[in-house]
Amino acid sequence: MKRTIRIAAASLGLGAGFLSAGTVGWRGDGTGRFPGVTAPLHWDKAECLVWKTPTPKWSNASPILVGDRIFLCAEPDSLLCLNKLTGEILWQHSNSYADIAPEADRDAIRTKMVQVVAIDTRMKELQSKLRPLEKTAKEKPGDAEVQAAITANKTEQSVLREERKAVQDYAMPSTHAANGFSSCTPATDGSRIFAFFGSGVAVAYDLEGTRLWSRVVEKPTEGWGHSASPVLADGRLVIQVRDVHGLDPATGKTVWTVKSKPRWGACVGAVIDGQGVVITANGELIRAKDGLVLASGLHGLEYCAPLVHEGVVYFIENGGKAFRLPAKADGSEKPELLWQTSPPKDRYYASPLYHDGAIYCINQNRVYSIIDAKDGKVLKSQAIKSLKQTVYPSVTLAGTYIVLAAESGSAVILEPGVAMKEVATSSMGPFRSTPVFDNDRVYIRTHDAMVCIQR
Repeated sequence: MKRTIRIAAASLGLGAGFLSAGTVGWRGDGTGRFPGVTAPLHWDKAECLVWKTPTPKWSNASPILVGDRIFLCAEPDSLLCLNKLTGEILWQHSNSYADIAPEADRDAIRTKMVQVVAIDTRMKELQSKLRPLEKTAKEKPGDAEVQAAITANKTEQSVLREERKAVQDYAMPSTHAANGFSSCTPATDGSRIFAFFGSGVAVAYDLEGTRLWSRVVEKPTEGWGHSASPVLADGRLVIQVRDVHGLDPATGKTVWTVKSKPRWGACVGAVIDGQGVVITANGELIRAKDGLVLASGLHGLEYCAPLVHEGVVYFIENGGKAFRLPAKADGSEKPELLWQTSPPKDRYYASPLYHDGAIYCINQNRVYSIIDAKDGKVLKSQAIKSLKQTVYPSVTLAGTYIVLAAESGSAVILEPGVAMKEVATSSMGPFRSTPVFDNDRVYIRTHDAMVCIQR
């Protein structure tokens, strides 16, 4: 039986109509704010563990909550549904190029997927052998044996390149070991779950696990992999790969495409004069319904996402900018630059948080900064020694507290403000995903499990 679950905006931190009504995705509504919860303070105490469910593979994607269910991803292209109360896996589906093909074609495509991996593996072997051969040829220019080996190597590579053309559509894009193919957090409108993977595959499922549609939207070309999560805005499923694509959520068909460039940070949604827009990490402001570009070149974020609060969009990284969004979404007005700022230079994998007039951000090396949202002044920067290893999870507001975490599994809960007072610290299994809060519980997607912790 097909079900539709109404998502309460108040309980999930949907405050300002940033997304289509009733939608949830990365960082909840994209802001990382869960103001109505009572955050668990101690995540590593046995008495606080409600359940822990091992997952088949790891993922950096955050979970999303829909009624009594949790949806999450696993490498390389799986979508899982769990019971939120018990952690039981209700269903899981992989979404490879073969999985989404017509049933009659699946075996042939699986064979081609294996073939292209074998070809690429052999090509790498040949290329690694060719370099020392060419070096030897320079040292011994008349060595016939070396020249023959070079010729044989290049001939085999040429043959393999021709063979690859027949199966290249089924080659997985390049990625990084820390990124993988499942770093994008799913999105939901309460009745459908939308997921995008680093293979270029987008899918939609109903809550019971029936695949509604699937397709390759665009294959990522960035060698370090893809992590920009999809967002629902004004009746469109917006996915940024190289370009920005506005899809019909009902069918998966492309309604519009805007030329852009690859970014790892997600698009975020906002509303201007009653019309949904998205702001990309590449600095485009796009009307969601029809793809009209209202502004471009605002700023370029390499790793994290923009942040929107009450009509102002913040781009915070090595350098930072704030723009007031135009009053109309018809292209007649441009965003107004309010300020520029310079928090400590480094990579900012974590996206920032707005709270009570301040922007909270943290770089990969655990330096935590607070910026005045009015003028961009950096109020304070300080290393958080309780965190260990690289900071990937984004800054989150859980009730009245700020939550920071790092990939080691270390987490720290602080009071807001420049005192940076630590309230509690925890250490658990490693994760790169951003925790999600609901009432008195936190849900954490670790590398090997889905974990529910209660206050």
